[in-house]
Amino acid sequence: MDGKTVAIGVLVVAAVLLGGLVASGLRPEGAAYGQGGVFANYLVTPVQVRDDFTAFAVLDTSRRLLIFYDVNTTSHKLEVGDGKDLNKDFPVRP
Repeated sequence: MDGKTVAIGVLVVAAVLLGGLVASGLRPEGAAYGQGGVFANYLVTPVQVRDDFTAFAVLDTSRRLLIFYDVNTTSHKLEVGDGKDLNKDFPVRP
């Protein structure tokens, strides 16, 4: 290999790395990512995330209940939303 081929190869690798760096910097900074979790008989998952509140759902797998909660991030208050009995909508099949 001559010096010209090596230089072209180095420039191509540098261009790809620089392009990746620029592309990663173009992501919006205020993106919110939710993460769910399973704790014993409960499954907790975010439903909606905004700047001023977060809504999440708690699924009680032993009693088959779904309960929604809202957390106001500015006043730090927890509000209980609607609940749903999943036995009525999704009966257990024998």
